[in-house]
Amino acid sequence: MPNITVNGVKLHYLDKGEGPAMVLVHGFQSSGFAFAPVVDRLSERFRVLVLDLRGHGDSEKPLGLYTIQTFKEDVLAFIDALGLDQVDYMGQSMGGRTGTMFAIDHGDRLRRLLLVSSSASAPSGAYRAHFEGLLKIAKSDGLASIFDSDNYQSRVPKQLREGALAIEFRERFLKNTPETYASTGNALFTMPDLIPRLNEIKVPTWVCHGGDDEGPLAFSDVYNEGLPNARRVIIPGSGHHPVWDNTDLFMSELDKFLAEFPIS
Repeated sequence: MPNITVNGVKLHYLDKGEGPAMVLVHGFQSSGFAFAPVVDRLSERFRVLVLDLRGHGDSEKPLGLYTIQTFKEDVLAFIDALGLDQVDYMGQSMGGRTGTMFAIDHGDRLRRLLLVSSSASAPSGAYRAHFEGLLKIAKSDGLASIFDSDNYQSRVPKQLREGALAIEFRERFLKNTPETYASTGNALFTMPDLIPRLNEIKVPTWVCHGGDDEGPLAFSDVYNEGLPNARRVIIPGSGHHPVWDNTDLFMSELDKFLAEFPIS
């Protein structure tokens, strides 16, 4: 899988398939592995570009605090470096936060926006406490302790809790460091409130949340009310990772949206 240097940072990505480009961007301290169940299916119709953000996966991990704006500008530089005029963008969790800001600031570079388990402002309440608790563990005990904690495992898809996939998932997670965990936590906690600006997003937008995803699920209504051209889907019985929890239903609903808003 290739690497590309943008904004002075070497980013790792998967490039698979042919056709219109679709960029996939993962969530907090994850990697492109987050999209493993759907990459092959999508690559039958698209050139799928699965990016590891800076500080994540196999990309470089520069020191210093990250912001959602940092990730947004890395995505812009990434598609520029590949010579892409417009793309479809799918973002999961923090990748959706990044995509929301990208669509506001660089909407002319998008054909369609696909938001999965996304939020449009910084975490608050119990959801913020979840991240703060994990950050404390990272600083005191390291990444392995985070991975093994009930706080973290409670949100991990069941397919990734045992067997070969669980081993691979753990290995990929442990490529992160306490330093990048803190750097990326800053991106979440300092995210600007984008809710008042959602009406600036003009491209067709698919908003997908798991029915059991406490915290982000509240933004299903926020996006649906704030976006002028949105289609909302709630995957029943799914948590924060509907790509894994119910892959077939996820793809079925996505296909409906893509058919409703075809590439002209």
